[in-house]
Amino acid sequence: MKNLLIMLKRILYGILIAVFTIGVSTIITLNFKFIYSYSIDKYNLVEVGKISKEMLIKDFNTLINYLQNPFIKKLQFINFPMSLNGEFHFYEVKKIFLYIYAITIIITLFFLTVFLYNKISGKSCTIYKVLNYGANSLICIIVGIVGIISINFSKAFIIFHKIFFNNDYWIFDERTDPIINVLPEDVFKLYALAIITLISLFIIGYKIYFYKKSFKKVKDYNKNLKL
Repeated sequence: MKNLLIMLKRILYGILIAVFTIGVSTIITLNFKFIYSYSIDKYNLVEVGKISKEMLIKDFNTLINYLQNPFIKKLQFINFPMSLNGEFHFYEVKKIFLYIYAITIIITLFFLTVFLYNKISGKSCTIYKVLNYGANSLICIIVGIVGIISINFSKAFIIFHKIFFNNDYWIFDERTDPIINVLPEDVFKLYALAIITLISLFIIGYKIYFYKKSFKKVKDYNKNLKL
């Protein structure tokens, strides 16, 4: 029974670290505004949108600020009109990002509480092991995501929307929501790749930290045996 509880705790910690890492990577990537600046040049969005790069960036920044700030109640672009359906879709996207922020903060507080409790009660705080559980969970997740995206990103993109949205408002009509012309699927692909890259860097960091701490533990143990 004890071994089962230990295994379940490891699985829980691994999942929580994985969700935390995905959340942090998503939040960081959302603020990588240079990706959109690069996309403007790569996909010739100035010509597509018929406005300057500066104005495209201003409207994109307006969108990013709206998605992250709970105090901004209404989205209004400078250069693009928007339908009620389009506005509602962006509102639903905003809710998803705010949930990501909330979940990330809750998991952070959870681990801080566990860490402080262990510290006060004199229990060992094996953070490196917890991070390793998360790294193992993330490896499984990333392999699956990369496999799906590499096969057919467009299909994965559609499936993602069908999972997270219970309507078809995400299918924009360029006549009523011309913003979609300057937010092509390729832009989202770049952001997805950035998130995957960040998560991969976290995995590497977790693994390096784990093996360094494990090696030190073994080294100290062998040293004590000699004494």
